[in-house]
Amino acid sequence: MRPAVKKAARTAEQLLLLAAPHTWAAAVVPSLLSSVLAYADTKRLDLPMAALVLLACILMQSAANALNDYNDFLKGTDTVENSPDRRDAVIVYGLSPKTALTAGLSFLLAAAAIGAYICAARGPAPLLIGLLGAAALAWYVSGSRPASYLPVGELLSGFVMGALIPLAGYCAQTGQFRLSLLPETLPVVLGIALIMLTNNGCDTARDSTAGRRTLPCLLGERRTRRLYRWALALWAASPVLIMLAKGAPAGAAVSAAGIALLSGALARQFRLSLGPGARAAAMRGIVRLNALIGLVYGLALLTEVWL
Repeated sequence: MRPAVKKAARTAEQLLLLAAPHTWAAAVVPSLLSSVLAYADTKRLDLPMAALVLLACILMQSAANALNDYNDFLKGTDTVENSPDRRDAVIVYGLSPKTALTAGLSFLLAAAAIGAYICAARGPAPLLIGLLGAAALAWYVSGSRPASYLPVGELLSGFVMGALIPLAGYCAQTGQFRLSLLPETLPVVLGIALIMLTNNGCDTARDSTAGRRTLPCLLGERRTRRLYRWALALWAASPVLIMLAKGAPAGAAVSAAGIALLSGALARQFRLSLGPGARAAAMRGIVRLNALIGLVYGLALLTEVWL
């Protein structure tokens, strides 16, 4: 292989790591939820618009990952000594900071371009939701005190990704803005917040050294572990609770059956000790559970339509 081709392949691999596909469940699940909610209300699926919403969400997630890594590198949070997993510190392991910044901004601009098209087709509501999400992203990754360094990351990511994306996606696919859908996003909000809590819980020592005051840094290991277990339990119960609140016993039964099938995976996640040594297994488990519980919840919602 020629050196230029080899270098290009190496850069492409690094950019993919920078985008962090292993976190994309946090974008895919809310996007698919918006399509399920839209289909449940209209009995039709706007596939082109659904695909655009999905692509925009993945690009936004990739932008957040890239710009957060860039910010961590500049602040000295990510170093070779405290970042053994190159997937989480790709800039430390050879990708130039300038390339990382360019990639992050490119992901963001591409998402904005898709958002502009959606707004032109569906009106200002998706734009307003998108601007709110963009403001949250800017706060999360930039400034002297970014949200990623404060004990609000779980709440912010859960609300923006888990609640705003389904609202915006629903609006894009139906042309309607329905704030009343917010309660139905609870399982996704909790799942995404738990991805952040898992990540921060495993990075407590490194974050404390770097001056971060994340929620686990503030609570300490024991209270973080207790919060984590309660949040997992509430998350597992939430699809059933939402379906019961909607007066949908068939959907509640589907949710209960699905969660029962996932009880082993949930129990393993429940038993994990959050820490640097458990990071890979903990993140892999919580991302997989987000996809699976999202699937269970989506099927439960569709049961209302099909029966």
